[in-house]
Amino acid sequence: MHRTSCSHSFGESNHHLQFTPKYRRPVFSDPEIMEEVKQLTQIKANQLGVLLIAQEFGPDHQHMFVARCKNYSDAKLANEFKGFVSRKIRQKLSHKLAKFKLGKSFWSDGYFFETVGSVTAEHRKFYIERCQKKHWVGTNYIKSKDQTQLTKFIAG
Repeated sequence: MHRTSCSHSFGESNHHLQFTPKYRRPVFSDPEIMEEVKQLTQIKANQLGVLLIAQEFGPDHQHMFVARCKNYSDAKLANEFKGFVSRKIRQKLSHKLAKFKLGKSFWSDGYFFETVGSVTAEHRKFYIERCQKKHWVGTNYIKSKDQTQLTKFIAG
């Protein structure tokens, strides 16, 4: 658990964020780019005073689990991480990024987010695998008659 205790509050605020590079280019297939984004993400988490629990990468996306972020909305977290990483990675590795033809941006405009409970290794695996199954594949998810939880959708 990653609960936060302040003078007048006590609780837990964990977020799963997922970002994709512009045009869904497989920039993270380059180990140097992936490692630099990992480090920059950690630096930004430290600056914001949030706990970066984990980062996972596919060739064309980054998952991150952030805790102790009660003072930030999902939109603010996404803006802070994406802006910082984009600026720094383009400054440092522009020669490597050129082959991916990203233009003047590193990240796509959108992002995925969800608020999550306690995040263990097992939970991270579940969230990532679940996201990969419906990850921008154009599948429509609809509520089934016997749906009892938000995460229990069926492909429509």
